[in-house]
Amino acid sequence: MFFYLYLAFTIFWTFYMTVENYFFVRPQGRPYFIGFLITHLILAPLSFSLSVTGGVLLDRLLAAYGAAFKEQEDFQKSGRKKLIG
Repeated sequence: MFFYLYLAFTIFWTFYMTVENYFFVRPQGRPYFIGFLITHLILAPLSFSLSVTGGVLLDRLLAAYGAAFKEQEDFQKSGRKKLIG
């Protein structure tokens, strides 16, 4: 059971990092394919924890949380909504 969960997690994480690296990183900064697979398939928990604590995923989460918080504040400042009609 744990093996299938780990396998699903590593496949999802590797796919996410592939999209992240090959669409948002300059071609000169992309890792070699074999090293990329070793890092993200075998060392997926380490890769995930590094990304959450100081990598791209942390930046994405903070940007999404900040945008949602600002939108909530703007909604509360706008007062009561009135229906037209």
